[in-house]
Amino acid sequence: MPSFSINVRLGIWLDDLRLGIKQGLKTSATIKPEAAGLDAFGPEVAPRILSSSGRRDLAQHLRGKGAVLAALRADVGGRRLADPNTLDVNLSRLREAMQLAADLGAPYLIVPGGYIPPSADKENARLRVTLGEAARALAGLGSSLRTRICWEGGNEAPEILAEFLAAEDPSGIIAVDLNPGGYVMRGIEPLKALNLLSARVNIARAVDHYRGGAEAPFGQGDVRWGEVLIGLATLKRAVSIDVLAGCGLEGDSVRAITAAYKRLQVLRANPVG
Repeated sequence: MPSFSINVRLGIWLDDLRLGIKQGLKTSATIKPEAAGLDAFGPEVAPRILSSSGRRDLAQHLRGKGAVLAALRADVGGRRLADPNTLDVNLSRLREAMQLAADLGAPYLIVPGGYIPPSADKENARLRVTLGEAARALAGLGSSLRTRICWEGGNEAPEILAEFLAAEDPSGIIAVDLNPGGYVMRGIEPLKALNLLSARVNIARAVDHYRGGAEAPFGQGDVRWGEVLIGLATLKRAVSIDVLAGCGLEGDSVRAITAAYKRLQVLRANPVG
């Protein structure tokens, strides 16, 4: 049995608490996560409003709370990186987010790139070309900073994402944020996705989903999280793989994320129980 306490580090997405950074950090102290993630474009963190001194203060404050900053997430919205008319603007925003992540000491910047069509889909060929241009630009950016780009998986079949990244980033600079819930929602087994993307998976999003349906309270959906943790723990990595609990459901988000984190702790200790 793999050593889960060494290979998998558990955390939460602070913004999903919906409390703001200061109150979120205060509340997270009761959860005691090992790692945390932040929205790079949040109202209190956005690159264009957070000064150099503000970045130093935030980094110090995060360290003082005992949780490692695992990642920032940068979602440009809209058609994301698939629209040629907004690509330059969005890449500029991502460069700023990447620098912010590096300044805060976050090893990963998670980027939802948008749906990647199959290479045989001629009707959406232009969309794929634009996404390829974006991926190459992000790979180049990631090679010059300590922070690594993580492409958010789950929007398309894993074999399509694997083939796309192999073509656009053959050096393997771009990592993948595994989203088991997103795959289950599309009727795809997360372990199949993990096997196909294993060389690039360095972080995972812990949000549950019903098969073919909407988000579920953690542990009540169709993701077999014990199997996912076993799969992640068997990957050969020099550092721990971060699994960050989040929640997009209405209601008491603090309670939901606390419950998800506790459940992950139980599963890490005994994933087959």
